[in-house]
Amino acid sequence: MIKSPVGIRSLAIRFPRLIRTNDYWQTTYQNQGKLKGNRNSRSTPDYTNDNSGLRIWSQAVAPYLPDPFRGSVERRVLGADESSLMLECQAAQDVLSAANLKAEDIELVIVASIFPEGIGFGNAAYLARKLNLHCPAWNLESTCSSSLIALQNASALVQTGEYQNVLVVVSHLGSNAVDNEDSLSWSMGDGAGAFLVDSLHPNQGILGSKIVHTAATCEAYSHELELDRQGKPRMRTRTGENPTVLAETAVEFVRTCCQGAIASAGVTLDQIDFFAFNTPTAWYASVCTQALGIDPERTLNLYPRYANIGPVFPLAALYHAAQSGKLRENDLVLAYTNGAAATAAATVMRWGDVALGSVPAPPISVTPAQEKIHVPAGKATPKETLSREQLLAAQPKEQQEILETYLLNVLASLLQHPSSNLTPKQSLASFLDSLIVLMLKSRIETDLQVRVSIEQFFGESTITQLAKHLLNQFALANLMASDSGSVTEVSEAEDREKLSL
Repeated sequence: MIKSPVGIRSLAIRFPRLIRTNDYWQTTYQNQGKLKGNRNSRSTPDYTNDNSGLRIWSQAVAPYLPDPFRGSVERRVLGADESSLMLECQAAQDVLSAANLKAEDIELVIVASIFPEGIGFGNAAYLARKLNLHCPAWNLESTCSSSLIALQNASALVQTGEYQNVLVVVSHLGSNAVDNEDSLSWSMGDGAGAFLVDSLHPNQGILGSKIVHTAATCEAYSHELELDRQGKPRMRTRTGENPTVLAETAVEFVRTCCQGAIASAGVTLDQIDFFAFNTPTAWYASVCTQALGIDPERTLNLYPRYANIGPVFPLAALYHAAQSGKLRENDLVLAYTNGAAATAAATVMRWGDVALGSVPAPPISVTPAQEKIHVPAGKATPKETLSREQLLAAQPKEQQEILETYLLNVLASLLQHPSSNLTPKQSLASFLDSLIVLMLKSRIETDLQVRVSIEQFFGESTITQLAKHLLNQFALANLMASDSGSVTEVSEAEDREKLSL
C-alpha cells in the first residue's frame, strides 16, 4: 500500500516568562539545609556481564558528577498568572497563524497535557472552548513520548481521509509536580508546543516509525496525590523504587526504536541529516549519540536551557534546528523519545516546508560550552582498579582492608573529593544520591564481577559494612561452586558404578 505524504506542516513552541536559574535553590533552600536528596531508590536490578549499555550511560554521566546540579542551568517555570491551558492556547494560536489557518479550518484536535493544574483527564475540551473550536477534541497521553504517539495517530487519520488536518497540542508542567525542596525539581521545566499535521509534497512527511512499550521502567518514578498549602489536590512526582532501570535500559530502547524506524523507512543512520532526541538529563544526548554511533553535530542538547520539558522536547529540538538552519526542507530527520512507564518511539520523516511560530526568549546564562555534547575520549581505565582475582589472591585477613581502600578511592573519585576526607565508618546515605549510587554500583559489579543490591548503599550502611557484604558474597559463591563440584563428582561416580554393573 502506497501511503500519501503526510507530516508536520507548521510548528510552534511556547514557554513561561520566568527563567529560573540555580541561584534560586542556592539562596532559598540549599543555604538553609532544606534540600531533600533523591535517596529512596531500593530496587535490585539483575546483574549481567553484558553491561555495554550501562557503560555508555556511565561514560556520558561522568562529566556532570562534579556539578551539584548535574548539568541543570536554566528552566522555564510557570508564573502565578500563567497556566498550562494558557501556554497550550498560545502555542495553538501561534501554529495556526504560522500556517495561515483559522480555528474553523481545524478538523480534529489531539491534546497531551502532562501535569496540568487540575486533577482530571486533560485539557482537550477546555482548549477547544478557549479557541472556539467546532471539531472533535480528545486527550492522549504517553508521558514523554506523547508528541510522537500523537503524530502517528494524527498522520494515520489524515492518510485514511477521515480528517484533512489535525492540530496536536502538548504541554509539560513539571514545576506543578515536584516539591521545590526535592532535588528532582532542579531538572523540571515547563513548556508547551503545537504542530499541524496535513498533506505535504510528494516524498515528504513520515516515512517510518517504531514504537515499543517501556514497562521495564514502571517503578522509576512514583506519583502520589497530595494537598498543597492552599488545600488543593496536586500530583506529586518523586524518584521511585527503581530509578536505576532508566540508565540500564536507555541504550537498548534508543537502539531498538531508531534501528526499527530506519528499517521501516528504508534508510540508514548515515542518511539521517538531523536527530531530535528528548533530553530529560544533561547527558542524554551523549547517551543517544554514543548508542547509535553518530556525530554529535547532527543533533542538539537543549537540556541546559529548558531542563526536562517532557513531550515538548522533540518539538523544541525540531523547532530550534529548523529555525537555526540546521534542518532544511527535504532533509531526513529522526525523532526519538523515551517515556517512562509508557512508550519509547522513533519516527523518520522527510522535512517539509514547515512554517514556524514565534521565536522563544533566549536563555539568560546558558553558554555554548554547556550545551555541547560530551564525547568520551576512548575507554580510559579508571585509576582506582581492583579485580576479583586480585582481591581473592590476597591473604584473607588483608582482603577487608584492600576492599575498603578500593571502595573509598572509587567513591572519592565519583564525588570529586579527596579520599582523605572519607572514612570507612561514615554512613553512605549521608553523601550519596541515586546517580552516585548507580555509578558506584556499576563500578563494583564491573570490576569485581559480583552482584550488589541497592539496599547495601542506604540506611546506616558504611564502607566497612559494604566491604564485609561483598566478601560474604564471594565466600557464598565459592561455597556454591564447591558444593556443585562435589555433586558432580558423586554423580559421575554413580554413573561409573551403573555402567560397570
